[in-house]
Amino acid sequence: MSKNSIKNAVIVIAVLCAAILIVYFAIINAPKEEETTKVSNAAKILAQNYDENYPSTPREVLKAYADITQCFYEPETTEEEIAGLAAMMRKLLDPELQANQSYEDFLDSLRAEILQYRQAEKVITSYMVSSGTDVKYTTNEYGELATLYLTLSVREDGKINRIKEQFILRRDEAKHWRILGWQSAQ
Repeated sequence: MSKNSIKNAVIVIAVLCAAILIVYFAIINAPKEEETTKVSNAAKILAQNYDENYPSTPREVLKAYADITQCFYEPETTEEEIAGLAAMMRKLLDPELQANQSYEDFLDSLRAEILQYRQAEKVITSYMVSSGTDVKYTTNEYGELATLYLTLSVREDGKINRIKEQFILRRDEAKHWRILGWQSAQ
């Protein structure tokens, strides 16, 4: 083989290697067309089924209540999701408390409150439920009761305000804890 033919072969091999490397790097650095859909907090909660998997303790019931409440006031929660979340929240309420207000009235009142929050740009940033050891259990003529606290952190105008409420839950015939009522604990 002559020097020119060896030189030409080396050049051809170098060009092929360079082309292979360029194609390889183009493929690995190409933008991926992954379909990533972000599931909203409301959608995650709406996927739960309280008929089959009801929260088992007063704390878990209050956490579910707080999760739903937090979703109500998120700006991206849709009207359809609000209606579904309201129906889920009512499942956490004692029938005696539910009897005080129809679902339609509950939903109308809720929508008005959500509108006020959104107009004031208030957002529930976090919450805290009493620890398991802080739950007070009693039994009286109303049945088995549990008393515990929920503290909501609400951001408004760059400031965090804390809203503390005392909840009373009653155990029903199916041994599920339902919210019987609450009051401010400030």
